[in-house]
Amino acid sequence: MKHSMLIIATVLFGTFAHSALAEVRFSSDAKFVRVEAADALRAPDSTSMFDAVPINPQPGETYPSHAASWIELGNAGNAQASIDTVRLYAHALTTAVYQRIKARFRLWNAHDGASDPVFQRPVEFIVDLTACPCNFDAGQVYSIDLPLPKTVFTEGQQLGFSQLWLTDPGSGVLSISNELVPALDRQGITPLVGSVLASYGNAGRSPEDLNYLPADSIPVAGLGLGLFGDPMQLDICTGASDFQHQFQEEFDDASLFFQRWRATPNFGALTIGSGYLALDASGNAAQFPYVASRPASIVIPPSGDFMVRWIAQYTGVGPAGDGEMVISRGTPLNGDLGGSVPTALRSWQDQGGYYIYVADAGGTQQVAGGNGTDLHDMTYCWVDGNVELWKDGQIILSQSAQPADRPDSIWLGNPVVAGGGPWNPLSIQRIWVRGDQPSLADLIFRDDFEFPPNGD
Repeated sequence: MKHSMLIIATVLFGTFAHSALAEVRFSSDAKFVRVEAADALRAPDSTSMFDAVPINPQPGETYPSHAASWIELGNAGNAQASIDTVRLYAHALTTAVYQRIKARFRLWNAHDGASDPVFQRPVEFIVDLTACPCNFDAGQVYSIDLPLPKTVFTEGQQLGFSQLWLTDPGSGVLSISNELVPALDRQGITPLVGSVLASYGNAGRSPEDLNYLPADSIPVAGLGLGLFGDPMQLDICTGASDFQHQFQEEFDDASLFFQRWRATPNFGALTIGSGYLALDASGNAAQFPYVASRPASIVIPPSGDFMVRWIAQYTGVGPAGDGEMVISRGTPLNGDLGGSVPTALRSWQDQGGYYIYVADAGGTQQVAGGNGTDLHDMTYCWVDGNVELWKDGQIILSQSAQPADRPDSIWLGNPVVAGGGPWNPLSIQRIWVRGDQPSLADLIFRDDFEFPPNGD
């Protein structure tokens, strides 16, 4: 499986594309800082969710090239946190100058210390550190702060983190380093925020990976790490109780995506991968991409309370409208009008701006959404006979529901054949459906990354 974005098909003059699941690549000009003392480190502007400062590597200890900790977050709010900045640490075991360095790390949302392997549900970041050449002195610990291009949302207050460093001393080839390694404090670590529950190292096992066997456990040790972001409330709807995941789409696995959704680019482009779904069409395109949930997906449970949460952003503005989220009873056929099925919610941008239309017992309410080109976190609630709409943690609508119009499906984009654009390109990061029904099994991430031999 290649990590780069790949074009996999062209249909109806449109384009499909996808990349490896749960992986984000970016560049950073951040610099390494030698850590003299814990109070010498300045925290980023956001809240510290986990903060553990390691000591220098100790003589006589061994330090693995791959290391991980399962941690308990602090300041994480009600069962969830958003993480926007990561502080990595590195132990320099030798004095060296590296021409290139890449950081590779994963955050994991599930852990079972008795399973094989122990972590589940990863999202991976590979960061090209462009401020090198970089100098390191043996026996020292260094830190580097990396703002993430995509916020990570935890599914609880516990989180796994694994990492390694790739270095190029001048040969032109990046490889996993045994001299610049994750700062796994073998003496034990007492975080300033949060706590360490378990730690792991690769201990020379093969194949090398960022996941571990129970035998890889390293007692007492803890990974030096800083995680910064904001506390969040997972189930924000008024009256929500005992909600569980019913359906999750993280846009990381293209093959799984097409099992769940009927998707066609029409006369535009549809791109899946790295945690995003991007929909776009050229200015004169007669039809925008259209994505609709398949009936077998059981996106919205047929009974009980539920919420639909999505994180999205319009990346341009045009007069021809399209939707970042439509919640309906059934879905339109491609080519039909969007209004051909009963609609509970339509989050839409066109020449009039960004608006959300919500059906309730009294009709349809139109709610101004502000600037659609800003990243926004939206939640539609159907709880205790009421519908609510939340935007970025603030309630913007509360009305009585209409039970006869209970939705069961989701669609995105626009199915209609129009007279041309310009359209409103958009990017969606995730869709979650949670409710009070028994949890539906829905595996999003798998641990099946491949890594090119030269590290690129």
